[in-house]
Amino acid sequence: MVCSRVLVGLFLLSLLSHAVEASKKQKSPAVKALQNLSQIIRFLNENYLVSDQFAVAINVPAEKCSTRIKPDQNVLPDDSAWKVKVAMASTAGVYRGQRIIGAKQKTINEASSYHPEYLLLIQSNPPENASYDPLLKELLDKDKHGCVVFYTYNSPCVNTCSTPEGAYSILPALDMLRDHKGPKAFVFREVQIHNVGSVQKENGKDLPFAQCFPSGNRLYVTLGYQEYFPRRISNIRAVNSKVPLYRCDRARCQHCVHKNNEVDAKCMVN
Repeated sequence: MVCSRVLVGLFLLSLLSHAVEASKKQKSPAVKALQNLSQIIRFLNENYLVSDQFAVAINVPAEKCSTRIKPDQNVLPDDSAWKVKVAMASTAGVYRGQRIIGAKQKTINEASSYHPEYLLLIQSNPPENASYDPLLKELLDKDKHGCVVFYTYNSPCVNTCSTPEGAYSILPALDMLRDHKGPKAFVFREVQIHNVGSVQKENGKDLPFAQCFPSGNRLYVTLGYQEYFPRRISNIRAVNSKVPLYRCDRARCQHCVHKNNEVDAKCMVN
C-alpha cells in the first residue's frame, strides 16, 4: 500500500505505531479511580444526548465511580433526562442542575458558534458582560471530593478550544478540574478532524494527505491535513496535563496519554 506525502506519512506511522504499542503495555492509575467510566458515558449517551454538539458534566459521590455499579437515574435523582433535555433545547441552551450541568452548541451567526464546552467552562450566557460565572465551578463547589466527569460528544476543536493561545481556549478553565480533590475525567467520543491552518492547495481546494497507521495485524488509512496531527498531539497533551483525558466509545474507554507522554492512536482518528 502506498501513501501520498511519504515523509509525513512515515512520521505519523512511526508516531502512532509507538502509541499503539504503548497502549498495550501501560495502564493509567487513573483508570482504577473510575472503574465504571465506560458505563457512566453509556448512561449519559443513552439518556442525555441531544445532538453531536453537546457537553455535560456530573459531580456525584465518589463511590459511584470507584465501584463497578451500573449507573442509573438514581445517580442523578434531581436531574431527570427530560428536564435536562428541555433546558438544553431552549434558547439559552444550558442546564444548571444539582449534580449535572449541560449545554449544546449556541449559534452566533452562520459562520460561528459558542461550543458547549465554552458555555460550561467559561461563560454560560455569552456575549453578556457577566461576571465570571462558569457553571462547572458551581457544580464542583457542591461536592469538593465528588467524582467529576466532564463529557463532550465531539472532541474539543483543535483550532480554538484546546489550543493554549486560542481566543476561546478552554485550557485555563481546566485548572478548576486540575485542583478538584475527587476522581475526575475529561471524556470525548468522536474526534473532530478539520483543517486547522494553511495547507497545500490544488485548484483552490485543500489538499489532503493519506495517513497510515497499524492496529494489530491490520493497516488502516485515513485522510487528514498536514497541520492537524502535530497540533492535535500537542493539544491532547495540554488537556491531559490538567485532567486525565479519555476517549470512550460504545464498549470501553482509552486513556489518551500514557506515562511516557505518548499520545494513544485511538484518540487521534475515528
